Amino acid sequence: MSNIDETVRINRLLDIYGRLLSKVQYEILCDYYGANLSLSEISEIRSTSRTAVSDAIKKGLENLNNFEEKVGICKVFDEYKDNEVAQKIEEKLRNGI
Repeated sequence: MSNIDETVRINRLLDIYGRLLSKVQYEILCDYYGANLSLSEISEIRSTSRTAVSDAIKKGLENLNNFEEKVGICKVFDEYKDNEVAQKIEEKLRNGI
């Protein structure tokens, strides 16, 4: 999987499960994968270490992958990606129903 594909996948997981993460994990993952900020930039903005930012990213990704493994919303939407109802539901999830 390319870096772009992985970034798209993670942003999709953030759209669906992001509100289940801690506020810090969510914000850092959005900064890193959504705003494309570096670890250094995020650590400077948050007045914390690069290690703390890296740890938050690792734990956040682990949580997102666990949520998808257990719930499987993305997998279901992928199976029905041409279905208009599935597309509407995924859009509502992105916008925070």
